Amino acid sequence: MSKVEVVIAEDELWIRSMIGEMVEKLGPEFHVVCEVGNGEDAWSYIEESWPSIVITDIMMPRKNGLWLAEQIATQELPIISIIVSGYDNFQYAKQAMRFGISEYVLKPVNEEELHDALRRSVQRLAGLSDTRQTIARIQKFAETLPDLAQTEVQQAIDHVVNETYRLKVPGHVRSKLLNALSNQMNAFLHGIDSGYPVRPLEAGTEAEVRRHFQGLIASWIDLYPKYANQHVRMAIRKVCEHLDEHYAKTYSLPEAAEMAHLSVSHFSSLFKKSTGLTYLNYVNQLRIEKAKEELLAPEVKIYEVAAAVGFASLPYFNRIFKQLTGVTPQEYRKRLGI
Repeated sequence: MSKVEVVIAEDELWIRSMIGEMVEKLGPEFHVVCEVGNGEDAWSYIEESWPSIVITDIMMPRKNGLWLAEQIATQELPIISIIVSGYDNFQYAKQAMRFGISEYVLKPVNEEELHDALRRSVQRLAGLSDTRQTIARIQKFAETLPDLAQTEVQQAIDHVVNETYRLKVPGHVRSKLLNALSNQMNAFLHGIDSGYPVRPLEAGTEAEVRRHFQGLIASWIDLYPKYANQHVRMAIRKVCEHLDEHYAKTYSLPEAAEMAHLSVSHFSSLFKKSTGLTYLNYVNQLRIEKAKEELLAPEVKIYEVAAAVGFASLPYFNRIFKQLTGVTPQEYRKRLGI
């Protein structure tokens, strides 16, 4: 089985950690890539990284789980949502079903029930493989756009559009995918020039769709010299410097993008190009490097180290530490004779 990336959105810290442990106990192919306490932060991560499965509580601050499920359903993203709730209320179940959610797990969460829901979700993902591959192409395009020369943008967009039209999917699904590509390009152009008039993709014939993308390419060629200006890249460097100094404070992806005065999409692309990592992975790696330094002091407890570098959950800290170093914090200390 290929890697299954799971996002957990749950505002109760101990439940969030418990669910994460349950997920990764199911098998090595399951990876918890993000743990957040509200739907808004989960959506920010989804827009950047497109996970396989989202496990979300219903009642959360800022944006709840039903709002999150609605965003995924409205955008028709090839992501499976699993609702976890302590409210045995059929009204919630009915609302969840409206968004195409068939997995509804009640609290307290039973490990076997969650595992069964995850297995069924993986089976459903198999039916979305073509769509997920196209989403991956769009992601790849967005990530490589900062590196593309003016003449290469045409070829890259044509490739994604051609592959999208080859898909054997309903027309409305194809339209959503083409919209996603258009939105990525528009966001990037707007990030270069805040005065750029965003041009959404209108439903139309294949020829009209291709003309729309030709217009976006023309705008890219026009704005490229401004993009090449060093001040845009300097903005990313300043964000990195701020994170290096304030690594224990949690900044959401939109907050980091705002620091750079860039759109989320543009910031994500430039950040990955500049650092080689997604924003979340950069922050995690930074924190783990700081944690290694803190672990050298034998009198400091591991949970104190986790809190000092910005992890609200000890189990999550342990998992990320092992993912990045291959050992647990305790094993790391033993290897150093601490």
